[in-house]
Amino acid sequence: MRLHRLEVTAFGPFADTVAVDFDELSAGGLFLLTGATGAGKTSVLDAVCFAFYGQVPGDRAGARHLRSDHAAPGVAPRVILEASIGDRTFRFTRSPAWTRPKRRGAGETRVQAHAVVEEHTEGDWVALTNRLDDAGLLVADLLGMTATQFTQVAMLPQGRFQTFLRASSTERHAVLQKLFRTDRFEQVERWLVDRRGASRRASEAAADRVRQVLHRLQEAAGAELPGTWADDLARAADRGEVAAWSAGLVSAVDLDEARAADARAHADTALVESDAALADARRLDDLQKTATSAAGQLVTLARRADELAALEERLAAHRRALPVAPLAARAAECRRVAADADRRWREAERVVAPLLTEPPDRASLVDRHEQAVAARTLAEAFRAREAELATARARRTELAQRADALTASVAALDEAIAEHPAALTAARAQLEESTRAIAQVPALEQEVTRLDVLLAAARRRDVVAAELVSAVADLTAAKETALAAHESYLTVREARIEGMAAELAGSLAVGGACPVCGSASHPEPARSTGAVVGRADEDVARRAHEDAAFVQQGQEVRVATLTAERSSLDERLAGVARDALPQALADARSSLEQATALAGDHAGRATRLESLEARLDAARAARDRAVVDQATTHQQLEAAQSVVEQLTAELDALLGDEAPDLRSLVEQRSLRCGQLARAVEAWTAHDEAARAVAEAEREVEQAARGTGFATTAAATAAVLPLAEAESAEAVLTEAEATRRAAEQTLADPATRAAAGQAPVDLAVFVARQRLAAETAQATVSAHDAATTRARRLAALDRELGDRLEAWAPIRRQHQLVADLSQLLEGKGPDNPLRIRLAAYVLSERLRQVVAAANERLAGMTGQRYALEHSDDRGAGEQRGGLSLRVRDDWAGVARDPATLSGGETFVVSLALALGLADTVAHEAGGTDIDTLFIDEGFGSLDTDTLEDVMDTLDSLRDGGRVVGLVSHVPELRSRITTQLEVLKGRNGSTLRPVLAGG
Repeated sequence: MRLHRLEVTAFGPFADTVAVDFDELSAGGLFLLTGATGAGKTSVLDAVCFAFYGQVPGDRAGARHLRSDHAAPGVAPRVILEASIGDRTFRFTRSPAWTRPKRRGAGETRVQAHAVVEEHTEGDWVALTNRLDDAGLLVADLLGMTATQFTQVAMLPQGRFQTFLRASSTERHAVLQKLFRTDRFEQVERWLVDRRGASRRASEAAADRVRQVLHRLQEAAGAELPGTWADDLARAADRGEVAAWSAGLVSAVDLDEARAADARAHADTALVESDAALADARRLDDLQKTATSAAGQLVTLARRADELAALEERLAAHRRALPVAPLAARAAECRRVAADADRRWREAERVVAPLLTEPPDRASLVDRHEQAVAARTLAEAFRAREAELATARARRTELAQRADALTASVAALDEAIAEHPAALTAARAQLEESTRAIAQVPALEQEVTRLDVLLAAARRRDVVAAELVSAVADLTAAKETALAAHESYLTVREARIEGMAAELAGSLAVGGACPVCGSASHPEPARSTGAVVGRADEDVARRAHEDAAFVQQGQEVRVATLTAERSSLDERLAGVARDALPQALADARSSLEQATALAGDHAGRATRLESLEARLDAARAARDRAVVDQATTHQQLEAAQSVVEQLTAELDALLGDEAPDLRSLVEQRSLRCGQLARAVEAWTAHDEAARAVAEAEREVEQAARGTGFATTAAATAAVLPLAEAESAEAVLTEAEATRRAAEQTLADPATRAAAGQAPVDLAVFVARQRLAAETAQATVSAHDAATTRARRLAALDRELGDRLEAWAPIRRQHQLVADLSQLLEGKGPDNPLRIRLAAYVLSERLRQVVAAANERLAGMTGQRYALEHSDDRGAGEQRGGLSLRVRDDWAGVARDPATLSGGETFVVSLALALGLADTVAHEAGGTDIDTLFIDEGFGSLDTDTLEDVMDTLDSLRDGGRVVGLVSHVPELRSRITTQLEVLKGRNGSTLRPVLAGG
C-alpha cells in the first residue's frame, strides 16, 4: 500500500482545500510532518484513515463532528485519497455527515455521509461503488485488515505506540487472528463449545427469569444494576450479591417512605397555619364590608318611610279579612261538591234500575249489594278447585307419557344386555395381544439401534475409502508443488543476493548520500550482469514456497486422519454381512413399529374392557329399576284419573246455565257487585253534600260580620292575592330586619374596630394558602408513591428470592459441564498456560514478529533490550500463549513492558510495530505496507537513543518503503530536510511542503 496524493476540504482544522503530494515527499524515503502543537499534524493522518475506512484513529474515532469549524457555511467537508494497493491504483472520496444552511428559508438541513471508490483502469477512473457499507467491505478486502489493525500496522497514532506492546493475550489474539487468518482453528474450538450449549441454555433461561425480576426491580426502584452483572450474573448470585442488592433497594425505599411521611406531616402543619391566617384576614375584610353596607342600608330605609307606612295599612285590612276567605272558599267548594254528587247519583240510578223491582232507597241498595257480594265470593272460592283440576289433568298426562317411556326403556335394556357377551370376549383377546407386545419392545429397540450403527459405519467406510484415494493423490501433488516452489525460492534468493550491489547502485542519485558508505560521490557503481531480481520478486517466491508448504502439511494431516478412521471402521464391521444390513434394518424397524403401536394401545384396550364390564352391570341394574318404576307409575295414573272425574262434576254444577266457564262467572258477578257498590256510595255522597252546603253558608256570614265587614263580599274584596300579600309582608319584614341588623352591626365593638383599620389585601393571603395547599398535595402524592413503590419492591424481592433458589441447581449443573469445555478452550485450571488451539498457532506467528522486532530493537538500544515471547500469563491475564516480556541484557532480567520508561516504551513499541508490519507484509494474507506513519514520541528520547532510532528508520527505506514521522522535535526538523509543515492560524490551518534542497 503506497499513498500518492491527499486532498482535504473543510475537514478538521483545514477550512479551505489543502493537498499533499506524497510522491514528492517520498522521493527521499523519509519525510517529517511537523508543526506547532494543535496545528493539525495528526489530522493529516486522520484524513488518510478516514478516506480508507470512514473513521479516524485512536480516541478521536468516537467524534461525530469532523467538519471544520472555520469553513464557510455552505462548504461541504471532503477527503480525496489516491493510493496504490498491490499493482492497482484507487481513488477514495469520502464526506462525513454534516449540517448545512437551507437553500430556501431559515434553518439547517442534515447532509448524510457518502463515499465513492474508483479504480484507475486504462487511463480513466472507473467507479466501483458509492455505498458506505460496500466501500468499507472493499477497503477491508483490499488491505486485509480493519481500521484498528491498519492504524497499528501502517499508521501508528499519537500516544498509541504501546497498545500492542502492553496489550493482553486476548487483545493480541484479536489483532493477530485477523492478520494471519487463524479463524479456521477457532472453528474447531467452537465445534467443541457447542457441546455445552444445552446446559448453558437452561441456565440462561433461568438467568433470564432472574433478570426479568431484576429489571422490574430496577424500574420500580429507579436504580441501575451493577455493571459487572451484565456479563457475570451467575457469579454475583453465587456470592449473594443479587439478593443483597435487592434487600438494599427494599431498605432504601423503606427509608424514602419514612422521609416522605415526615415531609407530608410538615406540609400539613404549614397548610393548617396558612388556612388560619387566611381565615383571620377574611373575617377582618368581612367586618369592614359589613360596616359600610349597614350605614348605607339605614339611609335607604329613611327615604322609603311613607311607602312602607301605606303598605303596612293595606296589609292590616288583609289580615282582618283573611279568616273569612277560607270559609267563603269552603262554601263554594261545598256547592260544587253537591252538584257533582247529584250528577253521579243520577248516573248510578240509571245503571242499577234493571236490578231492582221497586224505587230505590239506601236500605234496599245495601241489601241488594250484600247478596251480590256473597254470590261473587262463592264463585271466587271455586278457583282453587279449578287449579286443582288443571294440575290433576297435567299429572294424568305426565304419568301416561312416563308409563310409555318406561315400557320402551325396559325393552332397550333387554336388547343391550343380550349384545355384551360377544364384545367382552373380543376386548379380552385384544388386551392379551398388547401385553405380549410390551414385552417385545426393548429387545426390538436394541436390535434396531445395533443395525443402524452398523449400517452408518458401513456407509462411512465407503466414503472414507474414496476420500483416502483422493487425499493420497492430492498429497503427492502437493509434495511435488512444494518441492518445486522451494527450489524456485532458493534460485530467486540466490540471484537477488548476487545482484544486490547493482540494486543499491540503481537507487543512487547524483549528489545523494550512499546508503552503505555515506559518500556523495559514486565513481564506479556496480552494474547488473543479467536480469534484475528485486525484493518484490524474492517476496513473491517466498510466499509461494510458504503457501505450498502449508498446503502439503494440511494434506498430510488429512491422509493420516482418513487412514486411522478407515482402520477403526474395518474393526467395527469385522464379520458383518454388509449387503444384508439395509433389509435387516428395515425389517427390524417394521417389527418395532408394530410392537410399539400395540404396546401404546395397551392402556386404551384395558380401559375399553373395564368400560364394557361396567356398562353390562349398569344395564342390568337399570332394567331392575325400570321394572319397579313401571308398576308404580300405572298405580299413580289410575288415582289421577279418579281426581279429574270428581272435580269436573263439581265445576259443571256451579256454572249451570249462567256462564260458559268459571272465569266468565266471576267476572259477571264482580261487575254486578261494583255497580251496586257505586250506587250506595253515590246515594250517601248526595245526601251528605246537601247538608254541608247549608252549614258552610251559615258560617261564612257570621265570620264576615265578626271581623268588622258589613257583608261577605266586602271581606272577600279586602283579601289580597297570596303572592301580593306575601310580597308586602316580605317587604315590611325585610325593611324591619334590615334596620335592626344595621343598627346591631354598627353597635358591635368588633365591627367598629374593624372599620377603623386599614383595608386587607386578601390576594396575598390567598396566594400563601394556595402555595401551602399545593405543597401539601405534592407531599401526599410523593408519600403515596413511596408507599406503593415500597410494597411493590417487597413483593419483587420475594419473587427474586424464589427465582434465585430455582436457578441455583441449574447453575451448578451448567458449571460442571462448562468446566470440561473450558479445559479445551484454554480456560480451565488443568490448562496452566491458559492457551487455546488458535492461540498456540498465533504464538508461533508472534515469535516471528518478535524476531523481526529484535533485529531493529538491538540497534536502537545499543544491544541492551530484546523482546521475549512467553507462553505464561501476563499480570491480570486470563489466558497465556501470547505474552511479551522485555529482556534487559545489562541487568540480566526479563521485565514487564509496563516497567519501561517513556522513552524506552517508545523505542520498544516502535520496534515491535515495525516487526509486526514486516511479518504481515511477508504473510500470504497481508499487504505490503510501502507507506508507514509514526506519530510523536521522539521527544522522550535522549540524543544517543534518538540517533540509534533514526538509523533504524533510515534502514526502513530499503525496498522503496516510505516513512513519515510526525513530530515537532527541533532536532528532527534539522535532520530531516523533506518536510510537510502544518501552519495554524485564526481562520484554520494550511499545509506547506518543504523539499530537500528547496
